[in-house]
Amino acid sequence: MKTYRDFEQTKEIQFYKEKFHSIQTSLQFMLQKQGIRNFMVTSANMSEGKSFTSSNIATIFAEKGNSTLLIDADFHRPSLRKYMQISENIGLIDCLTGDKTLMECTQETHHPNLRLMPTGIAPLNPNEWIDSLEMKQLIEEAKQQFDYVIIDAPPLLPITDSRILSSLCDGVLFVTFAKKTKRSDIKQAMRYLEIADANVIGSVLNGVAISKSDMKGYHYKY
Repeated sequence: MKTYRDFEQTKEIQFYKEKFHSIQTSLQFMLQKQGIRNFMVTSANMSEGKSFTSSNIATIFAEKGNSTLLIDADFHRPSLRKYMQISENIGLIDCLTGDKTLMECTQETHHPNLRLMPTGIAPLNPNEWIDSLEMKQLIEEAKQQFDYVIIDAPPLLPITDSRILSSLCDGVLFVTFAKKTKRSDIKQAMRYLEIADANVIGSVLNGVAISKSDMKGYHYKY
């Protein structure tokens, strides 16, 4: 998975770039209105684009001058270290166990103002670490050191980690995929978030087909 800067600047990529800028602008307005400095990104199931969404939104937050920390909290299927081309596998679990400090577990990316905290080597009991005082303290400490803290969380339906994590975060951004995410799965995911008393701040729909008329409209009617 790559962020838009890694692709050629084609008309289609420019279209997506503007879409993510639009999402980030709306999101930042809501975050400022509610006084939110951290939020998690999740989905109902796997392969619905949550990591693609979190990485691109984090990149744009950083490009606009905000010191941003992107945390990969998906111990079951970590992806951000590879996508951000980070070689060292020190990360979240090392901070939670106390082996490393928060900043020692984060690494610079190719994007100014953006640091990544990978998962590190996945523990045998990830849900116990997610549902821990150490995790709560880590989020609070990160909020003191960064303007925004964005957490890439596991999908809600197959894994309980995100249901726990949603109660620790100030907000939840929910990602779906067009013609793939079932309506029943969305309803179930929303029930889990409601039970956790999570603050759902918005949703993103991935996988929407772009027609030539859409592209023309972008260039001539923007």
